[in-house]
Amino acid sequence: MPALILIMPAFNAGQFIRAAIQSLLQQTFTDFELWVLDDGSTDNTRSILDEFTDPRLQRFYFTHNRGRVAVVNECVEKVTSEFFSITDADDFSDALRLQKQMEVLQHHPDVALCGTSYWAITEGGYPIRKIILSDSATHIREAILAGPQFHGPTTIFRTRCVRMLPEFYRPYFKNMADTDLAARLAEKFNGVNLREPLYYYRIVLHSASRKAFTLQFALTDRIICFLAKQRRAKGADSLQQGDLTELNQFIQNWAARYQVDKSRLYREAAFYHLYWRVLDKAWQNAWKAFSINFWQPRNWLCIGLTTATALVHVVKKTVSRKV
Repeated sequence: MPALILIMPAFNAGQFIRAAIQSLLQQTFTDFELWVLDDGSTDNTRSILDEFTDPRLQRFYFTHNRGRVAVVNECVEKVTSEFFSITDADDFSDALRLQKQMEVLQHHPDVALCGTSYWAITEGGYPIRKIILSDSATHIREAILAGPQFHGPTTIFRTRCVRMLPEFYRPYFKNMADTDLAARLAEKFNGVNLREPLYYYRIVLHSASRKAFTLQFALTDRIICFLAKQRRAKGADSLQQGDLTELNQFIQNWAARYQVDKSRLYREAAFYHLYWRVLDKAWQNAWKAFSINFWQPRNWLCIGLTTATALVHVVKKTVSRKV
């Protein structure tokens, strides 16, 4: 059995999965298996997988799409290696990533999860921004109450620590189940990140979070933080207790705020897309927010920043073409 198992769920990932797999098979750390879970793809994902002959690559084919949470939870149960990770099929890694993370985990047996900082890149591979994450377990444990502290697909877990949790991915979280998992694990054990960006997170325009910025999506981080505060105060959260009364009340209170200002969801969607440089969606949502509530100063700020960013982008693109 290898020291590390990498689990890569994939659904219609043909555009990028070859590069994702190659970046892992070319790692300087080699004592791993890569389990690719094809979740009922209807594109050329499977034919690409069949191109690889590296014996470390194991293929799992599912006949119909069940979703990331379901297929990952099923396969995590089969892991017997000391360490494992859930990685993405449209991103890629620096060749030294696994080696540097495994050195941390092997030399620090008290660390249960180790992630890395990362670069956000366009679909074509051009850098958008560098995100530096904390390398302090103490800081992370407290900061989890305010927001995510790990980038899910960069994270390597110590298997015995994960087994102490009653659940891996919780089905309640169709999106960002990895953020919820990291919060629960880092409360009980030490979790750290490498400050060096060793992972390349591709901003795929047709991904679920880019397609529709819903109220549920907007509230996900807040819900995860709310549940973390519940566990800190009571020892268990609403999902663990099987009583959603407090959680539903929390969601209703936030939903009421969006009802008071009906432009808020569009404004937050604009800032979200602006952060990841999806400028067309940022502009569409900024204009929608502005149209709904002309008198809201934050909507003026939103449309101003979006317009300025778009203009700067156009100027840079024009200059680069001339050069």
